[in-house]
Amino acid sequence: MSRPVEVAARGYAFVVSFSKTLALHENALPFCFREVWVITACLGLIKSTSTQYDGGVVAIDSEKEFYRLQGDLYSLCRAKFMRLAYLIGYGVEIEKSPVNSASLSMLSWPKPATWPSIPPDSSAEVMAKEKTILQAKAREKLFDIQRKPLPLEPSSLLREANRRRAFLSVGNLSELYDSVDGSGLGAHSKLSPNKSSSNLMTRTMSGPATSETSLPVDRPMRLSEIHVAAEHALKQTISDPDFMTSLSSPEEFESRYMELTKGAADNYHRSWWKRHGVVLDGEIAAIFFKHGNYDLAAKSYEKVCALYSAEGWEELLADVLPDLAECQKILKDEAGYLASCVKLLSLESSLFSSKERQAFQSEVVRLAHSEMRHPVPLDVSSLITFAGNPAPPLELCDGDPGTLSVAVWSGFPDDITLESLSLRLSAFSSADEGLKAIRSTDARVLVPGRNIITFDIPPQKPGSYVLGALTGQIGKLSFRSHGFSQDGPVDTDEFMSFEKPTRPVLKVRKPRALVDITPAVSSALLMNELQWIGLIVKPIDYSLKGGILHIDAGAELKIEESQMIEIESYRSDGEHSSPIDASKVLSRPTDTGRVEKVPIENGKIKLPDWASDVTTLVWFPVRAINDTVPKGTSPGSYETDNIRYSSVFQAVS
Repeated sequence: MSRPVEVAARGYAFVVSFSKTLALHENALPFCFREVWVITACLGLIKSTSTQYDGGVVAIDSEKEFYRLQGDLYSLCRAKFMRLAYLIGYGVEIEKSPVNSASLSMLSWPKPATWPSIPPDSSAEVMAKEKTILQAKAREKLFDIQRKPLPLEPSSLLREANRRRAFLSVGNLSELYDSVDGSGLGAHSKLSPNKSSSNLMTRTMSGPATSETSLPVDRPMRLSEIHVAAEHALKQTISDPDFMTSLSSPEEFESRYMELTKGAADNYHRSWWKRHGVVLDGEIAAIFFKHGNYDLAAKSYEKVCALYSAEGWEELLADVLPDLAECQKILKDEAGYLASCVKLLSLESSLFSSKERQAFQSEVVRLAHSEMRHPVPLDVSSLITFAGNPAPPLELCDGDPGTLSVAVWSGFPDDITLESLSLRLSAFSSADEGLKAIRSTDARVLVPGRNIITFDIPPQKPGSYVLGALTGQIGKLSFRSHGFSQDGPVDTDEFMSFEKPTRPVLKVRKPRALVDITPAVSSALLMNELQWIGLIVKPIDYSLKGGILHIDAGAELKIEESQMIEIESYRSDGEHSSPIDASKVLSRPTDTGRVEKVPIENGKIKLPDWASDVTTLVWFPVRAINDTVPKGTSPGSYETDNIRYSSVFQAVS
């Protein structure tokens, strides 16, 4: 009827429901009949529906549904096929990944009336299986990661098979204790309670333990014998020669396993279940990795890691990301390898041991100090985060420098040295790129957790600014961290909350009066005589630290720069509240407090730090110059040359 989509849907539902019916009668059916039937039924449905589906004019939803059903058929077939392969000893060839563990752990073992017995004259096969079991070892992962591998079975096959044989004989309890994998005790854990342990201990073997060809029913089978017995029993169940060929050797099994996995992944990619396809790409990548196709493996692992990272599945990511890092290291992809190491460090610390996390950091530092062929900036936003301190923002005036403190959190497990560190500020009310990066030239050592870093800020334009980006160098490696201008935690060393609103860390005001400068006296001067003049300098709600006092005496006045300027603290207790008389101008007054001598050059005086926040009195020598007036003459009788103290300064800043 040319309705392959409906056939696939009804066929899949029938396979699932009839499989449950077969499970009810499994002990009366041939060994693994249920698994074999499901596999052949799925393959038959896939072949018939895919050949009838021509991809003609169909609704997009129907097309995606068809490919989703095809993916489900492939996945079901793949899971049952792995179960059969595990039974005959190919478990070491199956990647112990999260998806495989999830698939197989939900499949129970076959439940025949009794487990198949080992056939005669199979000693060579048993020895071969035994050798495979003894030589099997888990692949060593990069960084010597010791994560416990996920199981591929709901319980021990050795225990399950011997438990099925216990219907004929309870066996020898001491042998079960000494079985191959130490799980023999479980063979009797479900025996009838009315059979005492004394009865169990009195039963002995009727043949030698090393005789595979004449195995007595009361001796527990070894794992290698179980594999051989299952393989021979499957040959009696499977009638399709091609199907049996796929289980004839590890290579044939791997070829069919790859075919089924790729079929499921490709169909899921074409449906709306694309994430299922990405996950299965990881199983394909494991086969590529095993055979040295690291380039193809890396491409598949990248997609899987991107999915796990986006979904926040960190435990799954911790299982796959080391494989991607190993591929990148073998391929000499330094940029990708560094990014993977940073990502491993960014995962929940409980997923790896302290030693393993230190190994990740060592690789980052090693590469950072090596000759990288193509150095690229590394984004460490997941490891190095920063925020302004919870105090009010730093306030400066136009043209003034300042010092800004920033809290930086390090997610590295050990101290790490930064050769340089730069901070970029962004205007709060505009989309401008921001100011020129503010650089901290000194090497910084970040300890794990919170660090306080100070930056010297040069004069900036008026406005409000937020933190933009943190950049720097680790060895020869440039790193950056973006988008963390939110408020940081106040009382904890935990990473900042991303839910808090952005707030300014720097406010630069428009120009305003920062200091009040008034004369200490206003009286006539003697022509051509060196005299001391005083200025009262008072800060207006602003620190004059690092400030420069610029004095322009104007025409017919000269500041004697050959002498030192004297700065003294000014007390507002009334001592200097009224103008100083002429006698104190002509002869320097007595000290009123702390006094310091400073040089003057080109009319500029650098104020000492102690004078930055207090009112001070600045004394400097001047000379009124007029060649037509005798030395020491008062200008009072010369109206055209009248010079008063109040008009001494043309510009004071």
